[in-house]
Amino acid sequence: MAREGITATGIARICHCSPSSVIRIIDEAVELKSRVARLPENLCFDEFRSVNSTMSFICCDAEVSHDIVAILENRLTKTIREHFMNRCTNRERAAVKSVVVDLNAQYIKFIKSSFAAVSSAFYKKKSDS
Repeated sequence: MAREGITATGIARICHCSPSSVIRIIDEAVELKSRVARLPENLCFDEFRSVNSTMSFICCDAEVSHDIVAILENRLTKTIREHFMNRCTNRERAAVKSVVVDLNAQYIKFIKSSFAAVSSAFYKKKSDS
């Protein structure tokens, strides 16, 4: 029912239970994917405007799939560094060969310190739109 767009309140009415019970049951049944199976060899870092006009960080596979690797609530170096250091092993980070970024100097410093095997970062100039 939830997949069909019915609200928790609507499901609760149909099933004769409370909306909070519906939410609890859905939360227990759905397992969110918290990390990719492996860190791709080629990454892409960028930021985007998210909730309340704050800037968030996104990392995706720069290869064919463009799968999202991580979305972080902010783009602070500390947050990004902690994410990769805590969720990826040294071996996984060492397997990353390239990172595509815009001309954000913060990312360049982070890449050099966290992804030792990256021989070069590719810079993408932001368009003037």
